[in-house]
Amino acid sequence: MIDERRAGNSGAIARTEDYNAVMKSWAMSGEKKAAALRVEQILLTMQDMYASGDDDVQPNLESYQIAIEAWLGATDEPNALARAQQIIEYMTTLYLASANDLAKPHTSCFYPILKCWAASGKMEAPIMVEQLIMWMQHLQTKEGIDTAGPDTTCFNIVISSWLKSRDIAAEKKIRQVFEYMDQCARRGCTVIRPDASTYNIAITSIAPAVKKYYDMGGARRADRILARLERGYKAGDQSLRPDTIIYNQVIDYWAKTQSVRGHFFKARLVLDRQIEMFDSGVRKCRPDVTGYTSVIAACASVYGSKMEKRRSFDLAHATFMEACKERYTHPNEVTYGLMFKAVGRLLPNKEERDRYAKTLFGLCCDDGCLGEMAYSRMKDAVTKETFVSLTGGKSYVNFPAEWKLQVRSPLRNSRKRFHNKEKNETHDLKP
Repeated sequence: MIDERRAGNSGAIARTEDYNAVMKSWAMSGEKKAAALRVEQILLTMQDMYASGDDDVQPNLESYQIAIEAWLGATDEPNALARAQQIIEYMTTLYLASANDLAKPHTSCFYPILKCWAASGKMEAPIMVEQLIMWMQHLQTKEGIDTAGPDTTCFNIVISSWLKSRDIAAEKKIRQVFEYMDQCARRGCTVIRPDASTYNIAITSIAPAVKKYYDMGGARRADRILARLERGYKAGDQSLRPDTIIYNQVIDYWAKTQSVRGHFFKARLVLDRQIEMFDSGVRKCRPDVTGYTSVIAACASVYGSKMEKRRSFDLAHATFMEACKERYTHPNEVTYGLMFKAVGRLLPNKEERDRYAKTLFGLCCDDGCLGEMAYSRMKDAVTKETFVSLTGGKSYVNFPAEWKLQVRSPLRNSRKRFHNKEKNETHDLKP
């Protein structure tokens, strides 16, 4: 087309969209650094032609975005992220110098760079992401480029970057960003405000404190953040719609906080709030077997007086029975294993333990959920005579295959949950 124009064909006009198409083809060619260099060369040529008076090839926002993506795809270039950032610096220079009004930087130009830094796994990634956002704020407030300001997505990338960093101060950093976003929302800012993803990351960041450092305040912090999410959603903010995962996280935190008195009741209270939210029409937060199993785990781990253990066992039993009523909460091999643990640890009378374990063992085998954990916990819970009676003296490997039909293989995805095919099946299990 360019040759045609040079030959005198006035109708052969290469416009901006034509150059963009060529640039995009190069960016998608898989040539990595070579492609990025060629795209950048075309972009600079377009700008030179526009500066010389050819308005048909004025680079627009898409032109610069293609160049940014091309550099981010240049995985064979160690400084690819820096080169992508230089494209935005070039845009800023052109726009502020009034050399190209279509080179005005936009928030969307920063998204891919922020995401690449967050996914890089580099130690400096969170700091670099924060510096980029500070630069965006500078462009917005000091340079007057209103389209370059950061939004919720940008700040979510920041906190996800801190989460991936595994830095010991990650939870504190994430909480600071979270509170900043919340303050922006309270002051009337419409583009910076916590959404469901923000809350999810903030709660996830507490996991090391609970699981690794045994911080007894971690579950309480997570519960309070969840309560803020619930209040925001009930107040009408649809972006704060809670999901199943966030409830399961908080329940699990309480289950692992054994040093807090009544932690099993607090775990159950979170599950009750989830059920209430689901019943109100929030389908994303449908309770599942993971939440019910975590409550039973909390009950099974209780230490204390006989009265405290009895209260805990009664709650475990009630939760197990409730889980049996629905297909999507039906007990799996872990649930049964934890119920056997509750029987062995919480029931003081061996006759009662044997009686309950017999019934539970039958249900477990009928459901095909007799995993090695359930077998081991059952063995610990009953007397030797009862154990021989239930197993016939056989070892676990010699049990009928149908008893272990629904047990997950170690090679299967650990997130897959067992769903009972008999939707209307109920159990009559009495303590």
